[in-house]
This record gives sequence, structure tokens and C-alpha cells, in this order.
Amino acid sequence: MADPLLLTNLRLLTLDGDTPSMEPVPDAVIAVDNARIEYAGPKDGYTGDLATARDMGGALALPGLVACHAPLLWTGGTHPCPASLNADGYRTLVRQTARATTGADEATLLSLLGDRISRLRRSGVTSCELKSGFGATAEDELRLTALLRRASAGLPVQSRVTLFIGHQLPEDSDPDDVLTEIETRIVPDTYALGCADSVEVFCDDDAALDLDQCSTILELYYKKKTPSRVSCDRFEDAAGATLPASFYSRAATFLNHTDDTGLEGLAGIGTVAVLIPETIGHDDTAPLPQLDALRMSGGQMALSVHAGPDGNSFDMLAAMRAGHLRLGLTPAECVLGVTRHAARALGLQDSAGRITPNRPADLAFFDANDPADLLTGDAPCLAVARDGALEHFDRPSDKD
Repeated sequence: MADPLLLTNLRLLTLDGDTPSMEPVPDAVIAVDNARIEYAGPKDGYTGDLATARDMGGALALPGLVACHAPLLWTGGTHPCPASLNADGYRTLVRQTARATTGADEATLLSLLGDRISRLRRSGVTSCELKSGFGATAEDELRLTALLRRASAGLPVQSRVTLFIGHQLPEDSDPDDVLTEIETRIVPDTYALGCADSVEVFCDDDAALDLDQCSTILELYYKKKTPSRVSCDRFEDAAGATLPASFYSRAATFLNHTDDTGLEGLAGIGTVAVLIPETIGHDDTAPLPQLDALRMSGGQMALSVHAGPDGNSFDMLAAMRAGHLRLGLTPAECVLGVTRHAARALGLQDSAGRITPNRPADLAFFDANDPADLLTGDAPCLAVARDGALEHFDRPSDKD
């Protein structure tokens, strides 16, 4: 348990309330006790003793950022990612990565995982999805997911583990045989191991699985009341956005080719649209997601990093900048997309995404005056707190 923490001279965005304010509270105080927020607000509203407080130098304080789409357990082997990617190229890259990952020892994979978590933290992340998606077989995918579950307790982030069992079918396999194996062996073993908080499929005909295959997998886990996630429509409109309505999926990711009807349907059932803006310009002929349809229907949009071997990006601030520059998201949409909405996409809405009394003291501090500054590239993360344990980072100029 971290010691009590008292911080002053902050610009504070709590992101609490039905309509979160994007105007920072100036000269704010945050008090933490027993790893929980005790007070967060203006200095003149704090009644305690500030004699031992740390001066944060006017830093912008936000809830710790949430990486809600994070395939972190993989090794790339010797195959570089193409500069431009289509569905066939993606399938090839995934299978190459799966062979390398399945053949790697656990120590290597855990070292890579720790490094990637560290890089995410340096951009303000305190909560993170953990998934692989790069097992060569369904059994390998379950083994990697179990490894993530075992590793999660020792990581400096709040986490949820996803079994990405529907990412790819093994090369040269019979799809019916694979689905039978998942039903008869993988599903029972998932619960015996207790290794997954959710299950995910990727619906994109030429790049991953088709609609019927994804539906079969999701139904198997839905019967066990396991929350689901859907990646879909990255390279084509495969009607993947229709799946969440049948299985009440928490999140739907990519959506580059999803039509207005699909996006409106997501909003109607409360599924969070998780956008990966760094895929725009990298994927062949990737259009912009139809964000106006989401906005008009009241949908929630989250942002996350492009963390797989096709992106190798672990910087949430870069994802926010890409969301602003490539997708036209406003500063408010970018901030909510990596905090409140991202937390909901992971099922962490009760413990992450906002700063309010009695919540875990997961915080991020930036060299910024307001949300717009976070999108400039000149507002680094200065520190994070996880359960009230504060870790400062060197400013970029301090590394010389």
C-alpha cells in the first residue's frame, strides 16, 4: 500500500459528472489515502494541512489514461511489417508473428511485455488491456492468455485480460475442426484456468474470420456470460458491427469500413467504438470512420494505440494526436477517448477514467495547460500514480 499522497499547484481535470468540464480547475489539490482519492478540487476547498504537500509545478492532472486495445504479447521474429498493408498482407504478418511468438520462451515474451507496459506508462497509461492474438493454434492462444493472467498481478497497471481466440484460424486448418476444438476443449479450459475477463473475435473476411465463424465463437462464450469484444471492418465492411447487438459486446474496434447503420447500431446498445487512428494512412485504401454517424446517435468513442506488429506503437499521446489530425476529433473527444470511454470499453468504468473521492488514485500529470496542449507533441507526461504510488519521468530535455 502506497503512503498518503498530497499534491498541490495542479491544473485539474476530474472528468466527473454527466457532462465533464474541459476547463481545468486552477491551483488544485489532490489528496490520496489508502490508495484512494480523498479530495480533488480547488485549494481553497481543502481543509487539511498542506505543509507536507508536493508542488507539482502547474502540471495538468488527468485520470490515468486507459489503453483499451492492446495486443502486447508477441514477438516479431525476422519479418518486418510492410509500409502499406492490405488484408492479405495482414493475414500473412499475423501468421508469421504467431509462429515466432509461439516458439518464443516465456522469459522473452514477459520481457517484451514489461517493456511495452513501461512505454505506455511513460505516456500516461495506468490501466491497460492485456491480450495476445498471436498463438499459432487455439491451444497456443489459450496458453498465452494464461501467461498474461499470471503476469498481470506483477504489472504496474490496472488490467483486464482478453482471450483473442478469434483473431486468425491456424494456417491450412479446417475451420469446422477449429470451431469444434474451441467448443469442446478451449471453452471448458478457459474457465478451468480462469484466465480471461473477456473474449474477442476479428470479423474481416480476407484478413481474419467471417461473420458466421465469429458468431459461433461469441455464442459459445456468451452462454457462459463472458463479456465480448469485436474487432471488425478494418479492411472491408464484413458486417462485423452487427455482432455486438447479438452479444452485447463492450467494444467494437477499427470500424474503418463500417457503414452508418452499423455505427448507429453500436451506439444504440452502448457498445464503445474503439478507434485506432494510426491505421489510417497505413492500411491500403483505409477510409475515415464515419464519425458523424456516431456523434449524431450519441455513441461513445475511445482511442487506443496501434500496438500489434503492424503498428508497434505504445504512445497514447501519439494516438491522441493521430485522432485529432487524421480523424478530426476535438480535444475533448480525444481526452474522453483515452479516459472515460476507454475505461468503459474495458469494463473499468467503476475504477478508472475519472477522478473522484473513493476511487483508486490512478493519475497522470502532463506538462500542459489544457487538453489542446496534449495534441501538440510538446506536452510530455511528467508522472503517473497507480494506487497513489507516484512515479516521475525525466523531461525529454533531461535525458541529454
